[in-house]
Amino acid sequence: VYDFPQWQKHRSSYRFAERLFQLSQSHILQNALPAISWVTLVATLVASYGYSYDQHMLPDVFPSISPNASCTAFISNTSVALSLLLVFRTNSSYGRWDEARKMWGGLLNRSRDIMRQGATCFPDDQVEAKKALARWTVAFSRALRIHFQPEVTIESELQNILTPAELQMLAKSQHRPVRAIHAISQIIQSVPMSSIHQQQMSNNLTFFHDVLGGCERLLRAPIPVSYTRHTARFLFAWLTLLPFALYPTTGWGVVPVCTGIAAVLCGIEEIGVQCEEPFGILPLDVICNRIQADVMATLKDD
Repeated sequence: VYDFPQWQKHRSSYRFAERLFQLSQSHILQNALPAISWVTLVATLVASYGYSYDQHMLPDVFPSISPNASCTAFISNTSVALSLLLVFRTNSSYGRWDEARKMWGGLLNRSRDIMRQGATCFPDDQVEAKKALARWTVAFSRALRIHFQPEVTIESELQNILTPAELQMLAKSQHRPVRAIHAISQIIQSVPMSSIHQQQMSNNLTFFHDVLGGCERLLRAPIPVSYTRHTARFLFAWLTLLPFALYPTTGWGVVPVCTGIAAVLCGIEEIGVQCEEPFGILPLDVICNRIQADVMATLKDD
């Protein structure tokens, strides 16, 4: 999550040099390293074989790989198709990431709104109901985060938010986000206020359900696997044949050239893989912290 100083750094005139020197820290390249290493190995073997053949270090029965019209034709005639596949892959994955980010941004806004409604619409003598509404609004966002990022426990996230009885009840629930929504609904229905205000607050709960359902859809329904698998296979075959097509014109330069091309293309494919499942890279903990801070601030100001 960016703030003004981070945006200034993001737009820095020295960003190109900074990113270049941070290349070794790139998680994208680290994840794509096995595929890049394979292409480098193939290019090295092709260059070694071609050099040995050109220097007559091999028996005459060994075939020449220079020129290689078949590989050259394959690479030149499929480059556009590969580019289109990668573009569609990254665009589709970014659309899923953007949808998840918008849903969590909407959750932040609706959490603020439902707490504002509770602070203003609940009668003044319903202090405990207001506190319970604040606790369970925060609990829902935390439970939703754990639903998609299970590396933390519900007890560690909510031990300072919910009461021990509430925490135990939520921890035993089969579907914790739904249980948190139900608790908020019970609080709203238990407080005496106009039906119009109850309906307005219930609309926010409906949005909570929509966010939950939308996030579950993104998690359980990836981009059609036939498409992603075909793209990965095509890219792997294309990069494997690339050294055979480039060696006749580049010689030993085929090794760095193919390594660089593999790093770029495999990096693009890896970006698509990471964005396809957005909950692994979205800062959900930061969003939950913002929800908690704003909800508790509204309760305190009231």
